[in-house]
Amino acid sequence: MLQAIGMVGIIVTIPLVFGAVQPVVWSFYAGLMICFFSVEWLRGKIDFRFLYNPLLFFSAGLFLIYSLLQIIPIPQSMMSFLSPFQQQVYEYSHILTGNTMKWRPLSYVWRDSLAWWIFLVGLLLFGQLLKEYISKTKNLVIVVGAMAVLALFESVYGLVQALIPTLGVLWAETDAYLGDARGTFINRNHFAGFIEMVWLLMLGLSFGLAQMWRQDGYARAEGAIGTKYFLTSDRIGLQLLLWAAMLFILLALLFSKSRAGIAGALIGFISFLTLAHIGGKRFSWPAWAAMGSGLVLLLFYGNVIGFENIIGRFLDIDEHAGSRANIWMDTIEIIRHHPFGIGLGNYEHVIPIYNSTGPIGITYRHAHNDYLQIMAESGWPGFILLAGGFSVFLGASIRRIVRLGPDIDPLRFNIGVGACAGLISIAFHSFFDFNLQIPSNLLYFVVLIVILHECGKTRIHRL
Repeated sequence: MLQAIGMVGIIVTIPLVFGAVQPVVWSFYAGLMICFFSVEWLRGKIDFRFLYNPLLFFSAGLFLIYSLLQIIPIPQSMMSFLSPFQQQVYEYSHILTGNTMKWRPLSYVWRDSLAWWIFLVGLLLFGQLLKEYISKTKNLVIVVGAMAVLALFESVYGLVQALIPTLGVLWAETDAYLGDARGTFINRNHFAGFIEMVWLLMLGLSFGLAQMWRQDGYARAEGAIGTKYFLTSDRIGLQLLLWAAMLFILLALLFSKSRAGIAGALIGFISFLTLAHIGGKRFSWPAWAAMGSGLVLLLFYGNVIGFENIIGRFLDIDEHAGSRANIWMDTIEIIRHHPFGIGLGNYEHVIPIYNSTGPIGITYRHAHNDYLQIMAESGWPGFILLAGGFSVFLGASIRRIVRLGPDIDPLRFNIGVGACAGLISIAFHSFFDFNLQIPSNLLYFVVLIVILHECGKTRIHRL
């Protein structure tokens, strides 16, 4: 019971306070995740064989080891070899301050790197706890259901924000994104990133339940008799509730006016349909009718609220698009000068020196491109470990869906496909934003990875 409350509690609450972007908030959650893992370890509930996973070791494990090495001081001779530019910066600072330090780390501000490193360790431990928890199908449904309830709450709040432009975000005093749906997130793009990961899980849950019910006798009768039997059962109410919730969620996504978020959700939806088809779990005509009806309702209600601003966001290329490209160019300069990275969490400290093309006086904390920021902070070694590990995992998961799809039970198959599509969606969005620098969205990214990994197994799962 304690494990269930802890797992679901962390998942449901971490987005509620501005996506946990404040250091004190995500540090609290890091401590909480480590504490939960420690308790389960002392109770003998942890199977440490997960450490023998080659992909986990060579991607996440080596990345954490390398990131930790970045904060360990090294001699000047090694610094001159690994990062000549950084050694030059230290020499100039010695001339200005008179402070002599013969040993320095690759990380400019090692305390920030250590804090973020601890959070990443907490995520790894949390992922293992979640993996054990959702081995039972009912627990998997609980987790997805809790995420769906939270997404519905965030979406309703976001739609109210779109209808009442003066409504802000909780108690935060900010004039940014007034009139845009953003829920409890300050930035509408991060709200969109959260939504595009969760709604595809809900879609998978809906189709999975329908296919499972079709197999357990509720729809074995063919033709009109089978359809009537299903429509008169109490299970149609749950399906209608899920589809109504997804309608509100997608409306809120549209009115976030996040171009990359909307495009990412569309790419995720296409990926979902494609993976489900090649996996051998084809949709029935009621499923296609439900998707068509949902699209019609979405267009209808969106037109009532007003699509003009959304279309304008796609057609308008404002100053933000130009500044984003400038940030990328400045970030590439950081990467060129620091091939082994500047240290986790150090981007905001270094980018002001390189802000040569952007507006004067504007301070950027992120690269607006997760891939470039990871490359800048962890260097080429860290980027290859993370991006390479994720690509191998995603490719292997897709191959497993194609090969083992018919042998996986419908519920876990469809939820797994939803998780895979959600990862594809946020991977696309990450080219244009920094969702994976937001602690709550990064945790949901890990949750999707764990769900996809567990749902791709063909063994008989406990209820």
